[in-house]
Amino acid sequence: MKFTEKPLTEVIAILRERGYTADFNLLEENISYIAGGEKVELTDIVIDRIYRFTGLSDLDDESILYALRNTKDGVKGIFVNGYGIYSDSKAHEIIQKISIAEHDGDDWGI
Repeated sequence: MKFTEKPLTEVIAILRERGYTADFNLLEENISYIAGGEKVELTDIVIDRIYRFTGLSDLDDESILYALRNTKDGVKGIFVNGYGIYSDSKAHEIIQKISIAEHDGDDWGI
């Protein structure tokens, strides 16, 4: 997990430029990114990066941004969840089922 002082919106913009254009959403016990809300198999999804944001002026303003990739069809996108007291427990349960990709330490300049 990377901590960054950049605002969430700026990191999202950088990831969009890197091809993470889909918006992943919760769907019952799963996750989806298709307009029709069709579920995606969690075994096909990997987490490429995780960024944690801490509010500079309000410690309750915390969130986590996940850069996700579907290994089956190549679709890349993002998922944002709260952190701490604002965390969605169902989202946390689903994210815990997704594997994290191995990387060589490159921080992508974020």
